[in-house]
Amino acid sequence: MEYMAHVKHLKTLEEGKKIVLTLRDLSPGAHTKYLARVARVEVSRKPEALAGWDKLWAFSVVGFKDPLPWGVKVLEELGLTVPGKPYDDIYQALAKL
Repeated sequence: MEYMAHVKHLKTLEEGKKIVLTLRDLSPGAHTKYLARVARVEVSRKPEALAGWDKLWAFSVVGFKDPLPWGVKVLEELGLTVPGKPYDDIYQALAKL
């Protein structure tokens, strides 16, 4: 599988830490085009992770794409929505999960 995620800062992605991201599935087909899900994940740039895990393309909130992919392992599905108030800071809400 291949995913993309927007992060507040690219430095948010740290190896060895469990983080919560909103993942967008990049599989071809109309059924996944707009589907995003919230998950607790682990990311890595180690060659074994890049070879055996799913691929993650990271983007900053202003659309800067990290030129190198990350390996990502989904540890826990947290659903399709994030608890919180509408129009609030999504990154603060994700940090509480």
